[in-house]
Amino acid sequence: MRHSGYLYQWIQCIKGEGELLLDGKAYRVKEGMAILLLKEDAHEYYAISSSWIVDWLVFDGHQVESFLKRTAGIATSGVYYVSKPDLCLARIQHVLEIGQSDGALKGIQCSSVIYSLLTDIVQYASVIPNHSATHMNSKLKPLFDYMEENYNRSLTLEGLANVVGVTPQHLCNVFKKATGIRIFQYLNSVRIKKSKELLLQHPQMPIKEIAFATGFEDANYFCSVFKKHELLSPNQFKKIHIFS
Repeated sequence: MRHSGYLYQWIQCIKGEGELLLDGKAYRVKEGMAILLLKEDAHEYYAISSSWIVDWLVFDGHQVESFLKRTAGIATSGVYYVSKPDLCLARIQHVLEIGQSDGALKGIQCSSVIYSLLTDIVQYASVIPNHSATHMNSKLKPLFDYMEENYNRSLTLEGLANVVGVTPQHLCNVFKKATGIRIFQYLNSVRIKKSKELLLQHPQMPIKEIAFATGFEDANYFCSVFKKHELLSPNQFKKIHIFS
């Protein structure tokens, strides 16, 4: 019971049944469902079955709000049906394993996994059971995998459309409907995630080389996209996370 809210939370049901009270409304939360709570939103939740088992993750960050609102189209807390619950649960377990390790970069490694979880929420979570977006996301899964594996290459709309066997125009329409963003916005978010890993793992690597290594053909454009995503330049990002 938190009348003043808390940080961002992803609470995923594994077994049993619970209830979330939010803005005067009650929501049932069963297996295959999850709660996404935004920062400082007042809420209550509790078990209504004899046993209610959940895995949960609490997180924060200066880009979380903009990602959820702008990229995911999520402006309010709520309950979601998750089409691939095991994938999201694996992310939570991964964060736990990293947090219990002694790795020097475990902070940024946790951030990377949470970024992946947020991407999973965009792809596999819906407020409506068996929503068409969930079905479309399963159809787009090969494309998501392809972009993760080939982000450092020069990718064209025609080439991406060929991955899933549709026309470029149809891909644009389906992708925007399924994710709420344009396909190259998503590709840039993947590339920026990879660039952050390189910035922290190889701090002496020139910005131009990082840009090229993550699929950007122009370093100035890379810096512009990076600042739009992170509200910091690549060099400012390094200074905050490495030299502070």
